[in-house]
Amino acid sequence: MELTEEKIIEAKKYNSKLYPIYKLFGWDLLFYYSINFLFLTQAKNLTASNVLLTDSFYTIFKLIFQIPCVNIVELFGKRKSMIIGNAFVMLSIAMLLLVKNLSHVIFSNALMGFGYSLKTVCESSFLSDCVDNKEHSRSVFASIDGKGSAYWYYFDAIAAICCGFLFVFNNYLPIICCLICCIIACILSSKFLPYETNFSISKLEGTGSFKVYFKDLKIAFKNIFNSNRLKALLLFSGIFSALLIVRSTLASSLFTEIGLKEEYFGIVFALLTFMSGISSKHQNFFHKKYKNKVLTYFSLTFSISMIVIGITAITVKSATFAIIIIIISYMAQYIIKGAYYTLQKRYLNSFSSSTMSPKIYSANTLVESIFSTLMYWICSFMINYLSTAYVLAILGCIFTIVFIFILDYMKTRIGLKPEEYKKSDIYFTEVH
Repeated sequence: MELTEEKIIEAKKYNSKLYPIYKLFGWDLLFYYSINFLFLTQAKNLTASNVLLTDSFYTIFKLIFQIPCVNIVELFGKRKSMIIGNAFVMLSIAMLLLVKNLSHVIFSNALMGFGYSLKTVCESSFLSDCVDNKEHSRSVFASIDGKGSAYWYYFDAIAAICCGFLFVFNNYLPIICCLICCIIACILSSKFLPYETNFSISKLEGTGSFKVYFKDLKIAFKNIFNSNRLKALLLFSGIFSALLIVRSTLASSLFTEIGLKEEYFGIVFALLTFMSGISSKHQNFFHKKYKNKVLTYFSLTFSISMIVIGITAITVKSATFAIIIIIISYMAQYIIKGAYYTLQKRYLNSFSSSTMSPKIYSANTLVESIFSTLMYWICSFMINYLSTAYVLAILGCIFTIVFIFILDYMKTRIGLKPEEYKKSDIYFTEVH
């Protein structure tokens, strides 16, 4: 059925209203992160080092699947690709319930890596398409995306409280609840209305060759990496995301080392997630208050808080006082995390078109996956010889120094007025 202009506008309006509800269930895994470490170490008998190693395979598979996922999105459209991505995430959690050894967990992460690669490429771009006809579309995008993120954080906070007690009752119950949420996300993604009319499949049929398509894709990626602005943003994103992605596993490992009971895991993570929800909803406050310094404050505060957490766990003898300082420091990290993910998409989406934005998000995921994989390997190696507290303190010191150099590099490349950028920094071509 051919879509008229009126139907496309109606579909976009409906999709933008449904998107925050979809993001509540589909943005990330619920009933998962606060208990995953305990589930794999206690129910599946993996070591802390093995958990970090299997997590690294998730980022490896995201890296491997990035280019094919861009192709899939171009062929099937963003809406159908979101459905496929959610289906694979759902399958990965179902697989996790059945796994019996390390290789099975790795296979589960392969399915999850493919699913989230596909979702990452198209979800933000899908929302951007649905608000592109509105005035101040970037602010509208950030508002809707931030609202969806806040819903997810609030619900995850409630889920996290339940997780600890569910886990004590039965180790598998939190993962079963996670699977149910994945099923709901898959159903909701199928409820989005179609609005896309010109898929790349038409172009492929016209040329009769995938060679032309990949040539065009190569040119698009070349333009992305020739932009000084995007190169600086992707470098920062890769380094910072590497810290964010190991945050939950290292926190769980640290809480285990300092003797926090399983039933309190969920309560602590609920508090932290609630802070992320508030900051995500009010991400525009950080954008307006700190302007082009926001990434500076976020990165240095995050790395310094890691040092504080590590030193506190090593030196403070009072367990109660240590836990209070550690939780306050983690609160700072989770506030940063909540606002950062929405602002990051806003910055990546600046100056991009509907067809270029999936490629920019894909390039970003490629860079993030490379750095995150390296981070998982480093942490997996270090945690074999050092306590989690020492690992956190050492990483905090290293990354504070790294961020100082990266932020200096970014000074003349990010946060400028449009007229101050070179054309190659903000104007992208996709074909010759």
